[in-house]
Amino acid sequence: VIPSTVSIEVTSRSGSGEGSGVIWDTAGHIVTNNHVVAALGSSAVFTVRLADGRTLPATVVATDPAHDLAVLRLTTPPADLTPIPLGDDTSLRVGDPVMAVGNPLGLSETVTTGIVSALARDVPTSESARGATQTTTSAIQVSAPINPGNSGGALVDAEGRLVGINFSIAALSANSGSIGIGFAIPVTEVSAVVSGLIVASR
Repeated sequence: VIPSTVSIEVTSRSGSGEGSGVIWDTAGHIVTNNHVVAALGSSAVFTVRLADGRTLPATVVATDPAHDLAVLRLTTPPADLTPIPLGDDTSLRVGDPVMAVGNPLGLSETVTTGIVSALARDVPTSESARGATQTTTSAIQVSAPINPGNSGGALVDAEGRLVGINFSIAALSANSGSIGIGFAIPVTEVSAVVSGLIVASR
């Protein structure tokens, strides 16, 4: 899975931030969370770090705040990109082993393991312009520790196939970090949204 995951650095005049992402295809599309790309405003600059250490500039192709998903594209995609293999979240059962792969706290290629704790959780993903809460109605709840910087990273099954995109954690306070309750957007939802975003951007 590691060659198919990336770290994302976001910089702007107001500061910097980090997140995670997955390589979606050989054309250089990178899937991550909308809140990763939107956190520092429209003037933000994006740098993607591949697993082999190469750093490449990227631009935002499209975003879907309601589903907390975004697509970046590498400005000059290398020929040896490894798209992440897709799994089937509909076959998941509570208790199945899963692994989260990402860039928590700037520590790239970090993996944490756990199990599927629950399925079809209603978890807020973002706020609309009018303040109405948008939700993903089928989030996968996992016990694998997910921390700041894991956002947009891969949740994979025991075969190393993508079953979700990590996007949120339950926390006792703003600074409490992981308490073993994390959430991922199911890959069937991710695939449908991302495919639409890519087609619409052409």
